[in-house]
Amino acid sequence: MDELKKIKAILFDLDGTLVSDDELQKEAFTKTMNFFNINIPLNEYPQRFIGKSFHQIEEDLIKEFGTVIKRGDIRRKRKDIVIDLLTRQKTCCTHYAKKLVHFVSQKYPLAICSAGEKKEILLKLKNNDLLKYFKKIISAEDVEKSKPYPDIYLKGAKELGFEPQECLSFEDSVSGMQAAKSAGTICFVIPNKKENRKDFLLADRILESLEEAYYILKNI
Repeated sequence: MDELKKIKAILFDLDGTLVSDDELQKEAFTKTMNFFNINIPLNEYPQRFIGKSFHQIEEDLIKEFGTVIKRGDIRRKRKDIVIDLLTRQKTCCTHYAKKLVHFVSQKYPLAICSAGEKKEILLKLKNNDLLKYFKKIISAEDVEKSKPYPDIYLKGAKELGFEPQECLSFEDSVSGMQAAKSAGTICFVIPNKKENRKDFLLADRILESLEEAYYILKNI
């Protein structure tokens, strides 16, 4: 508990941590792969892509399938599909996300540190009435290397005016946790159900939900 008393800012991952959008992501993935005639079973989606930036996903697809598609084409198509889906169907918050964010925003400056695209991030935050709580939005477009590299979390801390060691981060994926810990932040993880719990040993705390985090932070 002593290390938590040093916290001056909080950095949140978005997808899977604050916003649940699995079905939307799967639909976007399926439509994108179909458009480019890339055959990947939907059940392989989590292990292949959870926690990665779409830039990295595109690189992986090009290497694997030897496609002649230009770099950026898959990413742009997937982005167009996701934006279209987000304008027609809303995502929902994860359990206790709104209550936790509202509470901690009264004590700390907050930033989103997401491997997603900026426009997509903003739409999800607006759709769930969360945008007003965040002073900074850091996306994969704002850094040279996305998760699992630490760049996003280093930039998030810097943009808020603090050292990474003064920040608490929230993550749900292994690559996100690796990014947060490599940056030097304290990291709480609420593991997604697609990855093995034993792979989160680098986390400072492994929690069952954001509700548990709420009561921990409330009692500092």
